[in-house]
Amino acid sequence: MIGLEMAHVALTTVGTMIMIGLGFLARPSRATMLWSFSFVLAMVSAYGQLAGLATGNEVLRLVSVGAVLGSPVLIWSGLRAFRGARALPWLAIVIGGGAAYTLVIVDDTPAYAWAFRLVYAASAVFAGLTLLELVRRPERGVGTAFPLSLFSAGFVGVAATSVITGLFAPAADSSGPSLLREVNLLGMLVYILCALITLLFLARGAAGGRLAASASTFETVATDRLERAQAAGERTWTVLVVALDDSADLKLAAGEAGFTAITERFHLEVREAMPTDADLGRLDASTIAILLARPAAVITEQIGALLHGISTPGGAGTEAIPVSASVGWAAPAEHGYRLAETLDAARAAAEHAAASGGDRWQRAGLT
Repeated sequence: MIGLEMAHVALTTVGTMIMIGLGFLARPSRATMLWSFSFVLAMVSAYGQLAGLATGNEVLRLVSVGAVLGSPVLIWSGLRAFRGARALPWLAIVIGGGAAYTLVIVDDTPAYAWAFRLVYAASAVFAGLTLLELVRRPERGVGTAFPLSLFSAGFVGVAATSVITGLFAPAADSSGPSLLREVNLLGMLVYILCALITLLFLARGAAGGRLAASASTFETVATDRLERAQAAGERTWTVLVVALDDSADLKLAAGEAGFTAITERFHLEVREAMPTDADLGRLDASTIAILLARPAAVITEQIGALLHGISTPGGAGTEAIPVSASVGWAAPAEHGYRLAETLDAARAAAEHAAASGGDRWQRAGLT
């Protein structure tokens, strides 16, 4: 058993270093801070369990076993903070502290078996809420969100199974909680890997090239495409400028960290709504340029879907802060295939759409 405890210590230590270094320090926000705290809690608990087992200090071991059950609360709180909702990290103290206190006071009593099952089930409630948070996110279909979703579902399943089997287990049978402790320890090893993959993916803004390129990179790629389009006489190319409405007011309402989360979700919504061959460039935090070749009817449909996705609750906005965007549309063929002139026309059209009430699109030349 002590070998498993040492593996637990090693993995939680490495996971904590990675989450803090590549998550919080690289993308400082309330969400990454809470996720880092969840890893720190798991690491401290792992050291406490190992020390308690090595020294025979049962109180230290039980406190550590109970405290780590607050970790799913911090993950759930971080996901809420990431989408701009109110985070409730103090619940981690209630669950973790309550679990530790309960396990200590009922140790070596007939009530211990059910106490362990119930505190484990209380922690599993937040694993289930974590699963709901992941399902509602726009990148729910991306593979990197799957590991933590799977772990959260497994956590709930183990807790439910434990409670159900406890109803039929003999009162004097102590093998149930003992087995659950071992399952909990093994599960924590899997948890570190699953949570690390998913939370780093979210913290680093959907790494792997899913967000828009820089303005300079977009300019280089788009200029080359338009030069070749002009040589081939292609007239279906379109430049779109998508801008968040009232971005200054959004920043004041959401704060720096909240506005960053909103813009990252906004970028992801744009990416998901556009075809895979479209080129995207981030002109600023709240504005994205898009170059694509599609018939006008198709572009109209895609813009409509994009605006609906951004303004729908759970899209780029939050429960407390609704968000909308405006789109400007310009045809390079009408501007000599010059990117700068086409972008200016599309941006002016987006500004006109925003001034007309926002949450709409406007085509250059029709203002």
